[in-house]
Amino acid sequence: MLRISTIPHLMKIVGKIDLKPVIETLKEVDIFDNGKAATEQLNKEKIGILGMEVLTAITPQLGKIADDIVPLVAAYKNMSIEEAENLDALEVIGEIAKDEAIIGFFKSALRKKAAPGA
Repeated sequence: MLRISTIPHLMKIVGKIDLKPVIETLKEVDIFDNGKAATEQLNKEKIGILGMEVLTAITPQLGKIADDIVPLVAAYKNMSIEEAENLDALEVIGEIAKDEAIIGFFKSALRKKAAPGA
C-alpha cells in the first residue's frame, strides 16, 4: 500500500539516485533485433545479465539513501523509527519489492527523472 506518509521518503530516495549509469548500461545492451520488442527476444540468460549490469550500475549509490531507509520502512509499516530499526531487513525488503503500488511509484518517478530534459 502506498501511504501518504511514505511519499516524501520515496521522493527523497528517487531524488538521490543518479540514473546516468543505469541509462548508459541499458544503451550498451542491444535489446532490440529487427524491431521485435525486448520481451519477445530476451531469454532468461540475457535478462539475468541485464539485471546484474543494472544492479552493478546502481549499487554504488546505495550509500546515498542509507539514512532514508529506516524512515521509509517506518512510514510504510506505520510504526515508529525504533520499531522499524528492529525489523528483519530481508523480510521488509522482500515485502516492499513485491508491493505493486511502491513498484508503480518508483517506475513512474524514475521514468520521469530519466526523461530527456528532466
